[in-house]
Amino acid sequence: MPEQRHPDLGRISSRMAANLSKVAEYADALASRIDDLVAATAQRDWKAVEQASRQLAESSRAEGYRAISALSERVRLEAAKPDNALGIKRSVIRLIGTCGRVKAGPSHKATTAG
Repeated sequence: MPEQRHPDLGRISSRMAANLSKVAEYADALASRIDDLVAATAQRDWKAVEQASRQLAESSRAEGYRAISALSERVRLEAAKPDNALGIKRSVIRLIGTCGRVKAGPSHKATTAG
């Protein structure tokens, strides 16, 4: 029977710890970005909503959070429509729910928007 080689568990553990740290940092930054988006929505500042959601979509895409990126893009598209306060608010609520799942743990990173 051939000898089995086991991966370097120390290296794997270090990579996992670094990845979890990165997820935690992203989740912490996410809260302030969502707060800004909610404030702009409450003020009915649709240009600010559009800009904040575009930035969130881009950063989320870069970090691999496809669901957040897709929903942020949806908020941006809704904000670009005239007289669409209800559509914007609904999209922001969906985004907040998804962001809450990211704060809950890294297992939601690869989810897609539904």
